[in-house]
Amino acid sequence: MKKYYLLTAALCLGLVSASSQKVYKLTSPATPMKIVEGKLKMGGTSPQGGSIKVNNYYMSIDGKPAVPVLGEFHFTRYPRAQWEEEIIKMKAGGVTVLPTYIFWGLHEEEEGKFQWTGSKDLRYFIELCKKHDMPVIVRIGPFCHGEIRQGSFPDWLFAKPLVVRSNDKLYLSYVKRLYHEIGQQLKGLYYKDGGPIIGCQIENEMQHSAAPWGVNYPGEPLDFTAADYDKDFTLIGVGVQDKKITTADLGNEHMQTLLQMAKDAGIVTPFYTATGWGNAAVLGNEGIPVTSAYTYPFWETPRMSQFCMFKDVHKDPDYSPVRYNPEDFPSFCAEMGAGIQMIYRRRPIVTARAAQALMTRTLGSGCNGIGYYMYHGGSTPLRQDGIGSYQDEPMGMPKISYDFQAPLGEFGLEHGSYRYLRTIHSFLADFGDQLAPMEVVLPDNWKQMTPDNKEDLRYAARMKDGKGFLFLVNFQDHDTTRHDMKDIAVEIDNLRIPAKGTFTLPKDESMILPFNMPMGSINLKYATAQPLMKIKDGGVDHYIFFAPDGMQPEYLFDAATVKGAALKRVKSGLASTFAVTAKGGKKIKVTTLTHAQALDAMKVDGKLLITKATVLPTKEGVTLQQLAEPVFSYVLYPSSKGWKEQKKSVEAVNPQCDVTRVGTRRLSVHFRGDSIQAPQVHEYFMKVDYVGDVAMAFLNGKMVQDEFWHGTPWMIGLNRHQEAMKKDDMSFYFRPINKGHECLQDLPREAQPDFSKGDQVLDLKSVTIVPQYQVKLK
Repeated sequence: MKKYYLLTAALCLGLVSASSQKVYKLTSPATPMKIVEGKLKMGGTSPQGGSIKVNNYYMSIDGKPAVPVLGEFHFTRYPRAQWEEEIIKMKAGGVTVLPTYIFWGLHEEEEGKFQWTGSKDLRYFIELCKKHDMPVIVRIGPFCHGEIRQGSFPDWLFAKPLVVRSNDKLYLSYVKRLYHEIGQQLKGLYYKDGGPIIGCQIENEMQHSAAPWGVNYPGEPLDFTAADYDKDFTLIGVGVQDKKITTADLGNEHMQTLLQMAKDAGIVTPFYTATGWGNAAVLGNEGIPVTSAYTYPFWETPRMSQFCMFKDVHKDPDYSPVRYNPEDFPSFCAEMGAGIQMIYRRRPIVTARAAQALMTRTLGSGCNGIGYYMYHGGSTPLRQDGIGSYQDEPMGMPKISYDFQAPLGEFGLEHGSYRYLRTIHSFLADFGDQLAPMEVVLPDNWKQMTPDNKEDLRYAARMKDGKGFLFLVNFQDHDTTRHDMKDIAVEIDNLRIPAKGTFTLPKDESMILPFNMPMGSINLKYATAQPLMKIKDGGVDHYIFFAPDGMQPEYLFDAATVKGAALKRVKSGLASTFAVTAKGGKKIKVTTLTHAQALDAMKVDGKLLITKATVLPTKEGVTLQQLAEPVFSYVLYPSSKGWKEQKKSVEAVNPQCDVTRVGTRRLSVHFRGDSIQAPQVHEYFMKVDYVGDVAMAFLNGKMVQDEFWHGTPWMIGLNRHQEAMKKDDMSFYFRPINKGHECLQDLPREAQPDFSKGDQVLDLKSVTIVPQYQVKLK
């Protein structure tokens, strides 16, 4: 009888265990998607033998399918002396194309007098991109937006009797002059000439969005930079256009006019782009309509977005409806909100996990070109009088700061998203050619997936000929109540992942898992780990994967393609390496990093480098940079040290500053960085730790930096100010934050000010100088 009860209990436990499992299913399409070649009037060749081609689904570079990574950087928002370093840093982050705005108002602030020198030297910036093999897309306007005053329209244009963003003859005459000037600056730097310029964006958000004119009176409604006939349906920011655009023909004609004017000015590139979201006007078959997605837009009420839900963006772009047939063009996103700008009343915080989830979802939804706005933040310059701001002040922007919470911030420091996104870019660099031709496969119930659904797995696949990648997301913006997805499995046709048992997708995690992935002559049926890169190890192909904590890495190889055991289970870490031998005798190696190790990993000159330092690789060697810590630790593999961690130290410095407080809202800081001659210090940063509302920094009587407080210390890079600080102390003015400020809804609980002693808080905690050390590796 006792045995009977034990057997019954065991059976019941088994039933409970089986019933708790959730098996999610995907079925490959009965009819493969059709790739159409030659329909689009795009493509080009270079004198070096390179080629760019565009079909209706993906771009090919030098004959190989590719998923480009576009990272926006505005050269006019950064000091000229630091351009080269930032281009290198962006490339190290996995950016393969650099789009940049050419802001009309900054270059022709005074009518008829163009400025192309100093930090406005467009040609020098493009030449630096060429030096470092960084392809470029020039965004030539004339309207750019970019949170620049009037969307980059110069002030003098407001005084003219014309209709902007239309085929008004007088307006076009000024645009023609602008395009001619740009064409002269870029002469000889196009892809067809052997230069880096592969693309050109015409206008921006035509008949979708506009910027407010800076010429206004306090209290009056904002007047926007749209043609008079478009003002009734012009939006503020990016969104869904739910009004009928009755003047669409005029917008289309204007775009075609601008395209021809650009070509006439010599701006000839393999492809052109136009913002395609929200029913904006596009360029027909001569331009790629690019898309966007912002999970934390400052122009909307905070709410859970749809951008963590999988869909087929090749058929249904984000912010639809659109003014083109999406299946005629590859899905390229140009403005993915891995960060967002802060305005006075709204300060949304974009986390690294949010950026990771957004891009994993977007790739899994069929996007074949991913672009970030912004990838690198900056500082908007003041106007010629040195007082007025060129920032979009009517929208509530800071006067100078354009940090954007970008992967690389206003002073070139990494935000958390830099490394999370680098793992995705590393995957695309080595496996993007496989991914690009793969079509989207969604579960049958994908339309029932909603932002508030915490119980069902969010998943999709990209596949072709039975091979593919499974995309998983367990994150939702504006939601802190997610939980681990436990006891799950996924069936793709007849393949179950994992073959036996289940796996756990941890809370807030996003993953890309391969299935039926070729590894030479070996077929990897699946892995519960994400591919990161492939390196050469003594002539052997060595595949690097990673898995998060709480997820068991498991590899199942096709037994018909390998010798020995087909199933491998490992523990993530540097000691996880195993070899697999193909039937033909050729070996491969596999290593599974922890997620923390993967975040610190990148490929340099064909080797795996793991370090917490920022990495700047050049042909001369590798420079490592890090804040405060003079001891650099790294793993370089393969090398004579194997997987052993190596260390390299530099002499520590102890920079001091004198802080003088004046009243309750002001202080001055005396620091002379040039007095500490330390070649091991790349830059000094001033760390201002405070709680308040707005902070402003001044030198020689002029504002040089500002920021809206958002719960973290203010880090100010001092290289750009070192000459001025030889003569003057940096002074600060702070404003207290009020109880009930609208921006408090955006800040995490731990950052909320303590209003127990009053309705205003201003706490100037400390000012310190933090060295950024550097060391060179050969």
